[in-house]
Amino acid sequence: MATANHVSKAQCSNQGTLTIASTADASALASCTTYSGSVAIETGLAYSKDQNGHQQVVVETVKKITGNLTVTDAINLASLTFGSLQSIGGFELGGLTVLSELSMPQLAEVKQLNFTALPALQTLDFGGTGLTKASSILITNTGLSTLMGINNLQQVDTFNVNNNQALQNISLQVTSITNSLDIEANDGYLSGLTTSFPMLETAQNMTFRNCSSISLPALANVTEDLGFYGNTMETFAAPNLTTAGGLIFVDNTALTNISLPKLTSINATYQIANNTMLKEVNGFTKLSIVKGALDFSGNFTE
Repeated sequence: MATANHVSKAQCSNQGTLTIASTADASALASCTTYSGSVAIETGLAYSKDQNGHQQVVVETVKKITGNLTVTDAINLASLTFGSLQSIGGFELGGLTVLSELSMPQLAEVKQLNFTALPALQTLDFGGTGLTKASSILITNTGLSTLMGINNLQQVDTFNVNNNQALQNISLQVTSITNSLDIEANDGYLSGLTTSFPMLETAQNMTFRNCSSISLPALANVTEDLGFYGNTMETFAAPNLTTAGGLIFVDNTALTNISLPKLTSINATYQIANNTMLKEVNGFTKLSIVKGALDFSGNFTE
């Protein structure tokens, strides 16, 4: 980790990045209610280790970090607690191979959340209702079995969750996704990931891969592509979808039925290909406009 500044008790702002390398650094940060700047936890922590060689970092009192909180490649860090933290600019965890406990029981808002390579982390302790607002979320290659703690998100621009092999379900309460949603390769080799977005009405771009069920009951409009690739669901319905940029179903080998009864227009590619069990494409009764390429391939009977 790059050399950065350490904080004194009276210093609650920094144009650079504050580094926490010791309990003294953590205690000094805890003297601030709001820290104006970014915070990073040192790769080589000067913390005591337990009998397994693991370390624990606890920071209390501080409620807001205006910049980023970054923890990467601290290979002995097993537990991270910010007991009072409510808001962070950006939150990055990466390469923390033994991190199994993440406790931020008051955290409600982040701008960017980026979690990568956290194989021992199975749950998120964000407490209360958890995160309700974020600009972007990336969660990849973790041990998470649930996304409890972010499932009450009401606003998000970009949401990308991929390659989390223990993850069984994603259910979010968002009403709109202003940029993109990408879900793929989560539990794809086992029972398959179930997904549910009961409140989602509008999105710009959505991609689903390796899901066993996908629920979008309120979805009305997708301005760019709505794509389904290599999923294992048997049926798909979006009863309120009226318009889509592109609509794509490819390699969904168990799919037997698609129902989009209110869909009237597709403004880009319309592709249904290699869905081996799909014999009929008759769930688009109001579709009258397709402005892009039309690509149908399969063993259709109707």
